[in-house]
Amino acid sequence: MNLFNRLPRLSRLSAHHRQNISRFCTKTEEPAIPVNPLRETYSASDQPGNGLIYDKKPFKLHLEAGKNYSWCLCGHSKSQPLCDGTHRNIFFKIKLRPIRFTVTETKEYWLCNCKQTSNRPFCDGTHKRPDIQELKR
Repeated sequence: MNLFNRLPRLSRLSAHHRQNISRFCTKTEEPAIPVNPLRETYSASDQPGNGLIYDKKPFKLHLEAGKNYSWCLCGHSKSQPLCDGTHRNIFFKIKLRPIRFTVTETKEYWLCNCKQTSNRPFCDGTHKRPDIQELKR
């Protein structure tokens, strides 16, 4: 067989190999990071500070469209990532308020647990920063 006869066969093998790799590949096109439609309505979204790092990874939660939620920003809530009202305890002296938000479609969302996201309350990958990963929490 000469080289020209082998090329179509090699290209078929190469295409088959790529197909197998893509089938077992865990990386897919990432969906767009959602935004909070209530951001302009509630002033809590404009708080300059960030809360305590509760966890170094996001929390996946099934959210329903049109329903209002309160995301804990202070990091003290026992029902993370949602607020349980712990920030109201006067002895903790917490100045951060929860972020009120809603979603446009019913599905699973990744909510930030490191509390350092710039797209509150949704995870934007900030927890991957080395300074956050090195913390003992």
